[in-house]
Amino acid sequence: MLESTLGVKLFERGAKGVSLTLAGEQFLQDAREIINLMQQASRNAQAIAAGQRGLLKLGSTMYASYSVVPHIAKRHKAERPDVELKLQELVPAELTKSLLDGSLDAAISFIDIETPGLNSMILLQEKLVAALPEHHPSANLDHLSLHQLAQDDFITVSRNMAPMYYDSIVTQCQKAGFSPKIGLEVSVQQTIVNFVAHGFGVALVPASMQYAPVNGVIYKPLTDAPTIQNVLTWSAKNKNACLDGFLALCRAFSQSRTQHGTAAD
Repeated sequence: MLESTLGVKLFERGAKGVSLTLAGEQFLQDAREIINLMQQASRNAQAIAAGQRGLLKLGSTMYASYSVVPHIAKRHKAERPDVELKLQELVPAELTKSLLDGSLDAAISFIDIETPGLNSMILLQEKLVAALPEHHPSANLDHLSLHQLAQDDFITVSRNMAPMYYDSIVTQCQKAGFSPKIGLEVSVQQTIVNFVAHGFGVALVPASMQYAPVNGVIYKPLTDAPTIQNVLTWSAKNKNACLDGFLALCRAFSQSRTQHGTAAD
């Protein structure tokens, strides 16, 4: 019947038995390849449905890219090599917007005002350090208190871009006995240290920024240094099957940092 359907002779039939014609051998080879492809397609579909294969879009602040993101990305690559991790740097306000509209699956940023529909977990608590121009009067000190910067202009991200980060800096300065003089507000995080380098003022930045040295900037630890939290956020409505595995990996990372009492400093 197969030969009739194809209109091709597949078998040689004789007194000694049945054998394949050249057309029959090619048909058998192709049929085996099709079966293998069908089996692979089935495995691929099952892996994608289980979140073991696919694409996960992760956004982060520039600061997080120097602290927690490299550790998370390295673990993810080792544990889930068939899930592509696409990274994008944005300011906190844009990260929240992208989570809500579904263009990101997860984001790592500073702790922020609770947003309905978004879940979060703390990944890392990080100390803030003072970023000073290299010729600042306190540049040669091993440590300095925040109060010693009371007369300086501060450079920070604008409040509408990162409200909790901005408010944290203001609050810490007030606890030290002064209200900071905001000299510049910028929208791009990397711009802060560039302006510090050119002498426009000082800044409080996460300690991990020391891994990205900028000519003309000196980073100084603070006595009783304030801290800021790196937080993972995701939408409760996200249906990406890869997200559950990523969240489990992040929980394990967070627990390991807590158990060992480690923080970026």
